[in-house]
Amino acid sequence: MDVELTKNLPPEAMPPVPPLEQVEKLVSASARIHGHLCPGQVIGVRMSILGLGLLGYPSPLPYPEIKNLVGVVESERCLADAVAVASGLRFGRGSLKLINLGLLAVSFGEISSGRAVRLISREKARKLALDYVPQANNPHAAQTEAYKIMPNDELFDASWVELKIPAHEMPGARPPKMACEQCGVMVRSGQAVHQDGRTLCPVCAGRAYFNPGAKLEL
Repeated sequence: MDVELTKNLPPEAMPPVPPLEQVEKLVSASARIHGHLCPGQVIGVRMSILGLGLLGYPSPLPYPEIKNLVGVVESERCLADAVAVASGLRFGRGSLKLINLGLLAVSFGEISSGRAVRLISREKARKLALDYVPQANNPHAAQTEAYKIMPNDELFDASWVELKIPAHEMPGARPPKMACEQCGVMVRSGQAVHQDGRTLCPVCAGRAYFNPGAKLEL
């Protein structure tokens, strides 16, 4: 069942649990891409359905609606793959961002209006899993199945937020490429660093994630 494309849906307007068929389909798709099934993927799927629904969109997003949304995942692991599958947002399109805070949380924002919603997983849901699936062999299995059917208010805390993503990092048109004045590499997506009167790439500006080694001859 798709969520009707209306705006400003209050939480009480959302079904407390999305259709199991929808959840199962998206979880299976996520597991194929991720390589295995785990509770975090179910959380990511449920977050996507609820978060997009609160903004008035279905999960996954259709075209052209997908061009009007941006998502931010706060953990680099299984949650990120599940959100990408269930929302349709992609890192390669610039519509899905990773800001790794080590939190099982995700935000979805509507570009045209600036409205955004953030959902974070409730720790108590882990303890409630066995109440929903008492026949499970272990907590991992219980969580994986329970998270598919638990009500939204037991799984998540939700709040309206204002995203602080720089304009040059939003989906769509990007700033012009600029050449690094030290190494000559082209810098994209507005990531050039203006330092001591020069335009540098982040590596030459000392902001690399690695220490340079010997150059290879190819």
